[in-house]
Amino acid sequence: MELAKKPLQSKAIIAVLIAGLAVFILYFLFFIDPRQVVETLAQTNLTIYSAAFITYMLYTVCSAMVWRSLLGSLAVKITTSKAFLYTWVGLFFEAMVPQLGLSAEVSKTYLLTKDTKTETGKVGAAAVGQKILSMTLTVTTLSVGLGLLLFRYALKVEMALLIGVILGLMILALSSVYYVSFRPSATKTLLRWAVKVARVFRKNWNPQKFQTKAEEVLNGFHINIAQLKANPKALIAPAVYGITGFILEVSVLFITFAALGQPVPVDVVLIVFTLTGTLQVVGAAFIIPELVMTVTLSALSIDPAVAFSAALLCRGVNLWFRLVVSCGALQWAGIKIIHQAT
Repeated sequence: MELAKKPLQSKAIIAVLIAGLAVFILYFLFFIDPRQVVETLAQTNLTIYSAAFITYMLYTVCSAMVWRSLLGSLAVKITTSKAFLYTWVGLFFEAMVPQLGLSAEVSKTYLLTKDTKTETGKVGAAAVGQKILSMTLTVTTLSVGLGLLLFRYALKVEMALLIGVILGLMILALSSVYYVSFRPSATKTLLRWAVKVARVFRKNWNPQKFQTKAEEVLNGFHINIAQLKANPKALIAPAVYGITGFILEVSVLFITFAALGQPVPVDVVLIVFTLTGTLQVVGAAFIIPELVMTVTLSALSIDPAVAFSAALLCRGVNLWFRLVVSCGALQWAGIKIIHQAT
């Protein structure tokens, strides 16, 4: 029975992804002039566009350094190259697994603990600490961008409401992560619920061993989160790396417009970037980001053909380039762990 449900779940996810892609194609056919898009893409300055790939690589370096710095604060030693490798592996799972924006943290934690035999609570605390930092930056940027838009543009009520709703979802997600991270009782409650749900599908399962191990990991996690919280000075370096990486990631969209020879206001970029990022954080990554980006840019007075072209070029960097490199990182990480085990 359990095996029958897994293919069914996979089929549902694939169906949603295909439906989203179909909507994107229909939007292109009915609302965009294909000939104008081709002309716009033909004028792309490839030299400038190549800088977007370099910028994205630098962003991943900063992301790796955030995690490495947080791990160092918890007395976990890890080389920069290893942090960089597992950061890319996390980016692969984040792009491929529809979830509540935690697959990168789970995959990095799992691989590093398998690789170094480090306490799971320490690695998990560092990964979640990085998640909290990135979500805080996203909420701040989206709030600033929305404020600038309301001040500079006469937004339609529906558009302002949509952005406000997404901002609210992001704040809710951030608040939930904060609450669960700093309240041990909350994680214990979630664990009990998870066990109850699992027992519905596995009647003969004895959860005692699993629950004891999970509680041990969660206790270690909360102890290390409290340690990070109690040492604010140790958070300065991760914050600097995090802000630098955030600026670099946002810059990919600026460089894309520069490659198209099209100026774009800062507030528009902030809103578009954080809207697509927020969809991933709140678990709605299956909603085609290209469509969200195109529609939002068009609603903010960017020519639809230019908006569509910018969305395609931007996703060429932060999706397809990311998948190619991260897939290679995943294979390499797997080979290393297998080699160590033999």
